[in-house]
Amino acid sequence: MSPELRTLRTMILALMTASERCRVTEQAEKIRAVESYLAEFEQPQRDTLERLRGTLRKILPHAHEAMKYGMPAFLLDGTGVAGYAGFKAHCSYFPMSSSVLDAAGDAVAKYSVSKGTLQFPVDRPLPVGLVRKLVKLRLAEISDVASGTRREYFPDGRLKAVGKMKNGLVHGRWQWFRSDGTLLRTGAFSQGERTGTWETWDRDGTLVSSSKA
Repeated sequence: MSPELRTLRTMILALMTASERCRVTEQAEKIRAVESYLAEFEQPQRDTLERLRGTLRKILPHAHEAMKYGMPAFLLDGTGVAGYAGFKAHCSYFPMSSSVLDAAGDAVAKYSVSKGTLQFPVDRPLPVGLVRKLVKLRLAEISDVASGTRREYFPDGRLKAVGKMKNGLVHGRWQWFRSDGTLLRTGAFSQGERTGTWETWDRDGTLVSSSKA
């Protein structure tokens, strides 16, 4: 790291609260763990894994990187969206769900697939389009919650909506967000029916409308 970047990092950390500094430090440590894992591989396998990592970073810029189940992974709110690993004779992509590969159908037909794992050559990265499709399927699966907290995401992994579900119906408080992360709307449901006060906010956080359901 250059002296200029080091100085800038120190200034930014000084402006943060203790909890914010802790989160930044923890995430930096998680990324270092991923990089240490990748450094163990020889070329061309290391480059193949690094390129997959780069593809996932572009597709999911709002996800967090960490080691999960002993391999590098991309997570949203603690839930795994995609993972990858290197082995002696191949690389593997883990969609964190066996049903994702089933749903991918013909898109993964030319690869060896078993138990939620897609294998690919050590010298041939997965196509960006395929990775994007697998991520899209996994995000849809994560959002498919019948009871409990449901989170819906934009394609880039930014939170789109969050709220409660009960027996397959929206139930309780919900929040919706714009693609830039700002709060758009808040409201509540009771057994699938709108209830209570519904509010809409502009990008500056100013309340622009409020109405009763």
